[in-house]
Amino acid sequence: MAVQPALAWDFTLADLAGERFVTLSRIQGPVLVNFWGRDCPPCVAELPRLQAFAQANPQWTVLLVSTDGPLDAQRFLAQRGITLKALRGGLAVGGLMRAAGNRWAGLPYSAAVQGGALCRRHLGELHEASLQALTQTACDATQIHGIPL
Repeated sequence: MAVQPALAWDFTLADLAGERFVTLSRIQGPVLVNFWGRDCPPCVAELPRLQAFAQANPQWTVLLVSTDGPLDAQRFLAQRGITLKALRGGLAVGGLMRAAGNRWAGLPYSAAVQGGALCRRHLGELHEASLQALTQTACDATQIHGIPL
């Protein structure tokens, strides 16, 4: 069986306030990117798990990419005490998800990235076991784990 090379994936998005831009490839260490929307029940259900994961695993940077307008997303996260870095997906969100292997742009969608390589991804709500599998310590840069391209 041939080994598929890891998929390089990068983007630059503004935070919800529109004040700072975040470029994925400039973040040191592993990154968990989560695409979510406030009208998506599984997205909302996994937010506290992602917050707890980030607090327990400071070596990971967790980025929330919102499919909602920035003010709606800011208000929604603040009401729930979610303090993770949240970014504006805007019109690019569908293309970003497809570039990371989510052909149908379904939500929630999460991707683990290390060294600029997309290592693992998960379509659907992250539970404890799937979150642990997605964020295994060692990223195998020679193959992509999770849903097929």
